Amino acid sequence: MNQLKALATYLLARQLVPAAQFQARTEQLDLQLAWAETEQGLHMGDLHYRALFDLHDFSGSPARLMALAGSWLEVHDPDRHRFALARPSLTVQAKDPANDLFDVSLTVEFVEPLYLAEDASGEIEVFDRTWSFIPFDLWVAEQGELSIHQPPL
Repeated sequence: MNQLKALATYLLARQLVPAAQFQARTEQLDLQLAWAETEQGLHMGDLHYRALFDLHDFSGSPARLMALAGSWLEVHDPDRHRFALARPSLTVQAKDPANDLFDVSLTVEFVEPLYLAEDASGEIEVFDRTWSFIPFDLWVAEQGELSIHQPPL
């Protein structure tokens, strides 16, 4: 759940609430298996989940929170439309209205592809090979040389 961790780190860095008043968690996990070999490794499947970010005793602007989350998603999750994910939503519950304190929950849906890399000592066996949850090392040529040899006539 890389997206959850990354967005949580981003929001914590914005000091919306002290870290002790911030919680990030998941619910409704669903893994849809694919088992397709790609240039990024073996695409095992897609993990669909709902992430909840709870801010307790929040005294800031809910609009700022939504703008921060929305801008992060625009940059770090630009393919959301491909999965028809719901828009992020906020739930605001008054905790101490006299002191402008609220409990706020931000809900964001994510889809993350899961890849496996071929590994001789891997524990996952499929397609007569073994695989592991390790980063797939994709090498992309940045330069090249092309030679064309024509046979003599």
